Amino acid sequence: MTESDASYHGSLIRKIRKAQNLSLDELAKKTGLSLSFLSQLERGKTNPSINALRKIANALECPLTTFFTETFSTNGPVLRKAERRVLINTESRLTYQLLSRDLNRRVELLHTQLEVGATSAEKAMSHKGDEAALILQGEGRFEVGDKVYDLKEGDSIYILENTPHKFTNIGKCPLIIVGAISPPGF
Repeated sequence: MTESDASYHGSLIRKIRKAQNLSLDELAKKTGLSLSFLSQLERGKTNPSINALRKIANALECPLTTFFTETFSTNGPVLRKAERRVLINTESRLTYQLLSRDLNRRVELLHTQLEVGATSAEKAMSHKGDEAALILQGEGRFEVGDKVYDLKEGDSIYILENTPHKFTNIGKCPLIIVGAISPPGF
């Protein structure tokens, strides 16, 4: 993320937080993030990770896609590859591409790539909406609730809403996943 992304994210977070009459201290408690980090973020002094944005989105009860800087075009049902919204987290070597053109539908589609040895999050996280995922390439270890599943190319998994989960690339090539979330809430 660039410096302009940090400024965009910070001002948008502040705007949503204030609209909900939530203090910065209350947001810190809801997210588990430090007050100083959130303050720096709102002032555009630091770039948030995907995990930090996800915690903030959950606390503010908005989809993570709220923090993508590009705007959606709703010109028909087709989304071209060059039009995808991309969110990259260099800390975890994780890339999400939003494959849905319009989040005002019943399903959200994502393309996820996780580099060798990388994990999607420090600890398992949950979100609104049921999720289904198909492994297109590689091998992944999925921690879902208190269970662990090792999946390979062609395998799929279904995760119920609000179930803590994370995944790790345990293969020798990038792990590529296509997933759907319903209702949209990424």
